Amino acid sequence: MRGGWRLVLPALTGLGALAVVLTGAGPVPQAVAAVAPGVLAVAAVAAGLPRRPPAHRPPWFLHGLGLACITVGYALFHAELRGDGAVAAGTSNVFFVLGNVLVLTALASLSWRRFDSGALLDTAIAATGAAVAVGALVVRPALAQTGVSGTGAVLVVLYPLIDLLLLGLALHWLLSGRSARAPSVLAAAAYACLLCGDVVTGAVAVLAPGLAGPWQLLPFAWCLSLLAAAALTSTGLAAATPGDAGIGWPLWRWLLVGGAACLAPAVLLGQGLAGLPVDWAVVGAGSLLLSALTLARVRQLVRRVEEQARQLAEVARTDALTGLPNRRTWDAGLQRALADGGPVAVALLDLDHFKRLNDTAGHAAGDRVLRGAASAWRDLLPPAAMIARYGGEEFAVLLTGAAVPDALDLVEDLRRATPAPQTASAGVALWDGAEGAAELVARADAALYAAKRGGRDRVAAR
Repeated sequence: MRGGWRLVLPALTGLGALAVVLTGAGPVPQAVAAVAPGVLAVAAVAAGLPRRPPAHRPPWFLHGLGLACITVGYALFHAELRGDGAVAAGTSNVFFVLGNVLVLTALASLSWRRFDSGALLDTAIAATGAAVAVGALVVRPALAQTGVSGTGAVLVVLYPLIDLLLLGLALHWLLSGRSARAPSVLAAAAYACLLCGDVVTGAVAVLAPGLAGPWQLLPFAWCLSLLAAAALTSTGLAAATPGDAGIGWPLWRWLLVGGAACLAPAVLLGQGLAGLPVDWAVVGAGSLLLSALTLARVRQLVRRVEEQARQLAEVARTDALTGLPNRRTWDAGLQRALADGGPVAVALLDLDHFKRLNDTAGHAAGDRVLRGAASAWRDLLPPAAMIARYGGEEFAVLLTGAAVPDALDLVEDLRRATPAPQTASAGVALWDGAEGAAELVARADAALYAAKRGGRDRVAAR
């Protein structure tokens, strides 16, 4: 894998943490396993800082500073454990909160530079679904327990909230398709691990203290290892790629957004089946918010489809080179004019010796002549008239109503307005009131060929 060597050290630190847990190693190896991924993440951010665009360096510096605070927090946390063997809301929590706030500020600054409304709504749906599940199944039951201190209650709420915001920013990058895919996936996975770790740690501390153990360090060690990998791969999260990720949604995006939208009813169903108290306030509010976000996203997608349909219809009606209506549009206009039954005149104009121009001066010169002639002729026609590129160097004019009696004079003006030194020939036919569109156009075509045979640069009528 290209650049895969950059993932070796992060993988080793993550596997090292797993080995420490599985082998039941003592406090010192546990502390090393918790701190080493953070040191690597800070080093990876620092090493990549000179390669960042100047505008991105301050938030990336802030990101590295936040990771350093978190790493110090883990060191203090394990020092506290070694001293009294208990998990306490001590100095380590100050560094954890400070570090998370710094990282959140840095990533929010980077995310603001590449705002995407569709990705933002998808992210909001995913984050709201996760918040309902965390709030109803973990946070509210933890807060309901007796003996939870004020600081403990704040931390039970604060850590998952910060984690959801961090996860949301990473998902926004991933869903917008404007960042390198590998770093975005790694960052999203990192903050998912962080959310799981904080939720589980808070739940264990309040609801089941006896389950506490070294295994709790795994999500946090893996989070920092994944962030180190994200910083080491390519230019990290700030590496923009042009355009959208592609047409349509990949399966993983459907599963992410659709699954998140189903979390609120799933939580309600699970609480009911398990005989637990139904947290109607959290689930109800979350369901309303999810419905509003989903409707906003559907409305946005419908408006996008409507705009694309309008653009596609415009492309189908217009000649890309000259900006004039194309033959299909002109034919439809002729059919409508004949159906109305009023006076109708048709003219066909052809640029003389155009093939010779393409062969001698090149197709670019030919394109300039086509655009110039189209612009000059369009400006001379009355508002009710239609001129279209009929095919190649041939143009068709449709005149109706009051313009029909002056059709020959008007087409003669068009011929004279042809940009020099180019000349044009034209054929004009007036509708007899009975013939079909094909017969009328055939008579105008015959008149055009008569003008060609007569020496070109003239108008003939049939």
